Amino acid sequence: MRYAGRGAALAGLAGLEGARWAGDRGLEGARWAGDRAVEGARWAAPRAKRGFRSAVERGGELVDRIPVDDVVEQVRDYVDTARDAINDVVKDELNDLRKAVRRQRKRIGI
Repeated sequence: MRYAGRGAALAGLAGLEGARWAGDRGLEGARWAGDRAVEGARWAAPRAKRGFRSAVERGGELVDRIPVDDVVEQVRDYVDTARDAINDVVKDELNDLRKAVRRQRKRIGI
């Protein structure tokens, strides 16, 4: 969860650096756009922080709502089914290989 805060911080930093770059260029329009970007970043920062805190606070109750036992049982069923299917295929391939070896031995007289 802490990486979401890092992403918001990086986005704000990018906005501020872009505003500074535009302001340093000296063009009136660029300076105006840079000032608006700074205002927007300052307006968005506390709201992003509040949203992040809310996500952190609610994260525990959201995790508690995940039906872990059902998920474990379903994954176990999938794994068992896959294991059985793989075992059947390997057994059939091994039997076919044995038959092919017997045919070749018979053909060459061993």
